[in-house]
Amino acid sequence: MMKKISIFLFAAAALLGAGCDDSSDTDKVIPVSAIALDTSLSGGISLVVGQTADIAGKVTVRPENATDKTETYESSDPETVSVDDAGVVKAVKPGLAMVTISVGGKHSHFEVEVREQRISVESVTLPAELADGVTLKLGATLDIAGKATITPSNATDKTESYNSSNPMIASVTEEGIVSAIAVGEATITISVDGQSAQFTLTVEKIAVESVTLPEELAKGVTLNKGETLDIAGKATVKPENASDRTESYDSSDKAVATVSAEGLVTALAVGTTTISVTIDGVSASFELTVAEEAQVDIETITITDGRWNNSLGTASVELKNGTATYDLYSRLVITPKNQNEGVAYQIVNKDGEFIDIDENGLITCKKVGTATVVVTAKNHKNLAEGNTKKVIFTLNITDSNDLDRTGWSMSASGAIKGTDGSATAALDEVFGTSSFPTASASIPASDATIFGLDRPGKNGAGDTIWFVVDMQQPRSVNYFRIMHQGVRNADRGCRWNGFTLIEGSNDNSEWTPIAENVKLPDMSYEKQLDPNDGSTTRNIDDYRTTSNVKFPSTVNYRYLRFVGKAANFTGNNGTCQIAELYLGLDE
Repeated sequence: MMKKISIFLFAAAALLGAGCDDSSDTDKVIPVSAIALDTSLSGGISLVVGQTADIAGKVTVRPENATDKTETYESSDPETVSVDDAGVVKAVKPGLAMVTISVGGKHSHFEVEVREQRISVESVTLPAELADGVTLKLGATLDIAGKATITPSNATDKTESYNSSNPMIASVTEEGIVSAIAVGEATITISVDGQSAQFTLTVEKIAVESVTLPEELAKGVTLNKGETLDIAGKATVKPENASDRTESYDSSDKAVATVSAEGLVTALAVGTTTISVTIDGVSASFELTVAEEAQVDIETITITDGRWNNSLGTASVELKNGTATYDLYSRLVITPKNQNEGVAYQIVNKDGEFIDIDENGLITCKKVGTATVVVTAKNHKNLAEGNTKKVIFTLNITDSNDLDRTGWSMSASGAIKGTDGSATAALDEVFGTSSFPTASASIPASDATIFGLDRPGKNGAGDTIWFVVDMQQPRSVNYFRIMHQGVRNADRGCRWNGFTLIEGSNDNSEWTPIAENVKLPDMSYEKQLDPNDGSTTRNIDDYRTTSNVKFPSTVNYRYLRFVGKAANFTGNNGTCQIAELYLGLDE
């Protein structure tokens, strides 16, 4: 019984105690469960040095009725980014720092990037030694890096860049090294942050200071009449890096001795003359004495590297600026070497039309075409008195505006004849690329690359024939000319005297007319000396090249088609032939 009473009293006391507690729910502490950064901070912020940002109140606190919502702030690097108790962030120096916002034991962080305050360049000026202009010798260099004055001095971006108005005259590297490349002027520009300054650079040649001759020349030289002396390249030039080292030569008495453009001195008559060598306006000279020599009979006369058993020499020259020269005498081989009889020259075809030749064998070219010269020497041993020894030389004069035919090909309306059906026969260089193509030394004239077609009405060729030139890519062409196959008589050969039609195409299918009824010039067959036998009753056995035939420019045509009918041919042979076809653009 006593036990039950005690339990009851205890329970009653407990109830009484509970009823006497006067605290309420409003005094209960509600902790912070989480905080979230404002979107303006969550991705980080960027400030310029000295700039501030207020981050107070930029967090959301959960729950909203949290008891203590007081914010505190901390920077991971106060020397870069500071933050005070009020939540004001200040950018101190460039760099990165993490700022932490804490509320009720919860933390959130964001990154602050501090950038240097940008100061723009206002002007770029050059020192007087640049601003007044600079002159460099050819090949010299100049370092201009860091030479400019930049205002203000504390500009953010002071990176220099460089440019030349004419890199062919003077170039400049990214590092500011200017190089003088060619004589002339260029403007050099230094740019910094959108501002620039420039100066004029003048490149001068390195002038020749002195020209001296070797002792064997300086002390004087004696030659016998008819002898030659090569003085090219014998002079010493100072300085060694002089820009213009081109030599020119002269003789004070050209009746005694002459000097070719290549520096070959030829003794002509007894006497004394002064031979000078001039380089860039500076000269050196020596005295040449020409002595008499007993007459020596000429035994043989040939042409160096000539074709056809050395009986006929050939060469090709390019006509530039309306003229070209060729020293035929220097190519002659005369025995014995000490002969003094001399040689004579006779232009065979159309005397004086294509070339002139002086008594010293120097050929001057006058127009595009071919010319043949007979070279004779008198008083040869084992020859009857009055007979002469001769050698024959043919010169092909080409146009400097001729297109390079390398890789071109041809097709035709019928089988190509004359050179085993070669599709390049009329594009191959009959005269070669060198003065004397020794690789072709064994090829006779009759077998040299010839393009042939059956003429209209012959061998089933029909009434119209044509050939097409494939230039491999679209090109502009406004002239052509033809080198005909060599013939002896006008009635033995068949030559084109013109074309009914010339057409252009880019697909070898659709054709556009370019010119109609085109006649070829230089087709006359005058009787003239045949150097093979001296007869005047037959035409010369040579190649005959027409002058350039102009027609409207064919811009961007890859294929050219040349069409002929019966009226376009001369002679009686069944096959009409062409030795070479030239195409060019003369603007």
